[in-house]
Amino acid sequence: MKGKKWFKFLFPFFLGVVFFFLPLKYSGKLTVPFDILVSLLRNSFPRDVGIYTIAVLLTGVVLSIFSPFFPFLKKYKTSFLIYLLRILGGIIAICLYTGYGPRIIMGEDIRNFMMNLLIPSVAVIIPIGASVVNMLTSTGTLDFVGTLSRPIMRPGFKVPGRAALDILTSWVGSYSVGLYITRNVFLKGGYSKREAFIIATSFSTVSIGFVGVVASTLKILNLFPLVFIGYFFAVFITGAIIVRIPPTSKISGDYLTIPIPEAEAKKDIFREAVNQALVTASRSSSLISLFIRGFFDGLFLASLILSTIASVGTIAIVLAKYTPIFNYLALPFYPIYKLIGLPQPMKVSIATVIEVAEMYLPTIAVKDAPLVSRFFIAVLSTSQLIFFSSVGPMIMDMFREIPIKFSHLLILFIERTIILIPIVGAYTYIIYSTGLLR
Repeated sequence: MKGKKWFKFLFPFFLGVVFFFLPLKYSGKLTVPFDILVSLLRNSFPRDVGIYTIAVLLTGVVLSIFSPFFPFLKKYKTSFLIYLLRILGGIIAICLYTGYGPRIIMGEDIRNFMMNLLIPSVAVIIPIGASVVNMLTSTGTLDFVGTLSRPIMRPGFKVPGRAALDILTSWVGSYSVGLYITRNVFLKGGYSKREAFIIATSFSTVSIGFVGVVASTLKILNLFPLVFIGYFFAVFITGAIIVRIPPTSKISGDYLTIPIPEAEAKKDIFREAVNQALVTASRSSSLISLFIRGFFDGLFLASLILSTIASVGTIAIVLAKYTPIFNYLALPFYPIYKLIGLPQPMKVSIATVIEVAEMYLPTIAVKDAPLVSRFFIAVLSTSQLIFFSSVGPMIMDMFREIPIKFSHLLILFIERTIILIPIVGAYTYIIYSTGLLR
């Protein structure tokens, strides 16, 4: 029985490490098994992947339309704005898929990018990533890493050690699941208003799978480990700064109910981490059932976001292609990137500001840029965190008791971007100096 617990903990742990981080040579490039599997599926079955993608997208749209009338569809309920964007995304996706629609969105650059690259990548990567991730989160890896992280959470980020579990759920799973955990702990007295605000706005990160989508779209999935390492450190360095300045530092420290104090960490924290992991592993379902459940959870998440990506992404491309709006918003960043020496600084500037609408959109602005600029934006855009196609409305809706306002999120986006530029710039320079970005 003891050996079974160890197997259920260690097998998914090492599977995750190999799947997401083991460098391999494939088709003449250095990549990871994650990339190889996704590439094989998309290249070997392009027509089937296209049919699957449009089916998942339209299923999400239809279920969203009927969600106000059927309680069992409550997971598809959302704000009125996102509701409209999903419907619009369904219409746009049909137009792009069939080739019949307004001329403004029928250009080959828009149609190919949205329906042959971006949306299929999301549709394939999320369920595959979720399958492995669900095993990791359910068999002790989350508890193991979370327990080891406790000593740095309070001094570094002004949150209890238990917050590591919420954060790691976002890292290896989904920010929506991380937000759900945070809200539950907050309502029970495990977090103050400020602590919940910090976790929700600074650490509800995009997952490993989402980082993979961005890297794949920018054709640098072979550099995925380096992108992820940069993203990892950028998020935590930025978070340590953000929690100490307004608006975060000005949020009330009150609790909604009687506070639940956190137990003191034991001296032998590694042993405690292992014990917690083994306890979770012993209570978990079979690995096969966890894998299958993760796959369907990934399908559900994909059905939620694909239509929003289709609408917001297409609108943004049209605005970027036919209007100067993002050029104007990007102007303050142009001299900075010019000074840094990034190639095509205007494209990079546009990618910097366009992320506030949807985290995938920066890839549009730099998809044809030199490698070093694509790498910079891959790390920057995934670290900015605040975007209004999904996570913004979700945070405001789930934490009304604080409350988290639109103005908070907009200020945080600006603050994060200003802090991140020198951090990501320095990291990109270090990687560039190795010759990997030339």
